[in-house]
Amino acid sequence: MYRLMKSDKFTLEHEISGSMCSYRQTEIDHFKKFGLAREACEMANRRGRCRHYVLNDSGQEYYEGLWID
Repeated sequence: MYRLMKSDKFTLEHEISGSMCSYRQTEIDHFKKFGLAREACEMANRRGRCRHYVLNDSGQEYYEGLWID
């Protein structure tokens, strides 16, 4: 199973530390076949301002042609 994920960057304001960037990971959809997940990821990255990637059952991230542990 492959999951299409969205990584949305946001800023947290802290009284003492100031501004801090963080990321919210959201599952958008899931696919049985890697090819379909990859195509959906590429389309989402062309459209939006958020970064999208594919996640496999082992927790590896596929982004821009590479599997990342």
